[in-house]
Amino acid sequence: MKINVFIGFLCSLFVLCLNSFAQKEHIEEPVALKRESIGLFFYDGMAKVNIGGKYGFINRQGILQIPCQYDFVTDFKDGLAIVTENNRQSFIRLDGSLLTPLIFDKCEPFFNGFAMVSFQNKYGFIDKNGRIVVYPRHDFAMGFSEGLGLVGKDGHNGYIDAKGKLVIDFQFEFSLPFSEEYAVFMKNGKFGYINKKGKVVIEPKYDLASSFHEGVASVKLDNIAGVIDKKGNFVVKPAYQTVRSFKEGVSVVVKNNKFGLIDHDGKEVISPRYDLLDDFEDGIAVFKANKKYGFVNKQGYEFIPATFDKASAFDQGMAAVKLNGNFHYIDLQGQIVYTSPLDPKYDEESNIVIAKLDKKKGYIDGKEKILVSLDDSFTPARVVLLINSNEYVISSAGTLTSK
Repeated sequence: MKINVFIGFLCSLFVLCLNSFAQKEHIEEPVALKRESIGLFFYDGMAKVNIGGKYGFINRQGILQIPCQYDFVTDFKDGLAIVTENNRQSFIRLDGSLLTPLIFDKCEPFFNGFAMVSFQNKYGFIDKNGRIVVYPRHDFAMGFSEGLGLVGKDGHNGYIDAKGKLVIDFQFEFSLPFSEEYAVFMKNGKFGYINKKGKVVIEPKYDLASSFHEGVASVKLDNIAGVIDKKGNFVVKPAYQTVRSFKEGVSVVVKNNKFGLIDHDGKEVISPRYDLLDDFEDGIAVFKANKKYGFVNKQGYEFIPATFDKASAFDQGMAAVKLNGNFHYIDLQGQIVYTSPLDPKYDEESNIVIAKLDKKKGYIDGKEKILVSLDDSFTPARVVLLINSNEYVISSAGTLTSK
């Protein structure tokens, strides 16, 4: 009895503390350059920076807006970014204020108005005001989608509503969040689909199944992939090793270890011939052929030929490429608009560029050039790159000086 009272007290204390504080199987290789690892990009007008081993954010003028005090940060999205300090996580707003105390073991980005959080190895959800809407009591969770949250208990999945009420019982060996009114579930090793009432709408008969996107879903039978509609009818007959989810009206497919592109009718817009084809964003994707990288649109036109040694996806109108040992930023016409000053190195763990700069200038990316001066007016607030070279050093206090 005393134990139950004590546990209840801890739960109440946790909720009180938090609420009082509140005011996403392919046979492929990754794209050669991660967009986050080759420069700094702005999201919600802010770019993450690293000074003295700690992370913060600058604005487009290069002025430090959120002090570099966190062990790690994500990019801002819809006004919020995840921050980590001493192995605890929370969210910060654009003004640098914390959404909740730094108490969570793990935070996931907001989706459909809720963010999944974990506390003492249990999972729950908070809203954008930082208030707990579902107390962390579940063994497993995958986030809210279309009004329902996927949660797990004793090795089985079920679904709750926004108030935490269980609306579909814990019964599935495996399941995915709802997408376009249907959710994938597994029974006896086979995959099918349920609706929001928990009723089976497509019987579990597939070896693998993906969520519905644009009215269709990719599935596998006898290890061959095709595409079905919401009645379970094949609209693209099984013929591929892999069929990715449809996006922007097209889907990347793999056949005989080569990548291609199909439309909703199953027509091969690009016959499987590439060594790599990335997902399309704004109608553009990186492809690899003959050990070189280029860019293709979803009509199959290679508008930037495969001439680069490495390439990243376009972001904010820019893409990073490597050619003959030099790193460049190119625009949508394939024109080089900015070349890295010297030989940059990349810290993959922190996803930040470490570059040797010339004696007077620094840059954050090819689109937004920000000068860093080493004259008497220099302050750490103007630092836009973590610099580690023979010319410059950063003191433990975060001050940049020349050797």
